[in-house]
Amino acid sequence: MILELDDQIIQTTGLTSEQLRLELAVQLYANGKLTKAQARRLTDLDRIAFSDELAKRGLGQEYTLEMLEEDAKMLGLT
Repeated sequence: MILELDDQIIQTTGLTSEQLRLELAVQLYANGKLTKAQARRLTDLDRIAFSDELAKRGLGQEYTLEMLEEDAKMLGLT
């Protein structure tokens, strides 16, 4: 799926497209709509950089069984 946003709206935010994707990913994670792994895939960040970004915002401190299973699946361990 491709999500298109009006360039004028993006410019109004003062964010680059990468920053906007990060904001979207963080908010979806914070609202419980995406797992940490899913949210990270919306960004260009690696797992550690994304975790650091969440920590800066006071998010991502918990690590649930669901997250472990998702990470294990992504690593091909299950």
